[in-house]
Amino acid sequence: MLASTIAFYLIATAQYIRFGNAFKLTPYNSETCNSRSLGSWVGGPDQGCITGTDAAAGVGASVIIETTGAVDDNFYAVFFDSDDCNPETEMPEGHKDAGCFSGNYGSYAVWDVGS
Repeated sequence: MLASTIAFYLIATAQYIRFGNAFKLTPYNSETCNSRSLGSWVGGPDQGCITGTDAAAGVGASVIIETTGAVDDNFYAVFFDSDDCNPETEMPEGHKDAGCFSGNYGSYAVWDVGS
């Protein structure tokens, strides 16, 4: 009984991570990802388009994208000039799965690019 209960919670946790979280994004004031942090955001494709100052969209000049593990292998953080994640406004080199992205983005989203 205990083993099946533990297995259930492990599976439920793995499913939450798979569909709930994909990246940790930490935006910065400077274009070099090394000034004062503007906070952080953890999420994945199910959060949709992220806009507004609460998520530093439209405010940050750069952002560090950190993986949360193999769960996000098919995911990319995609950055846009617009404030509505319009695919026509994707920024040059505006998709990353890790590292520092520099640019004054207006919105961002995490996309699942396949399995």
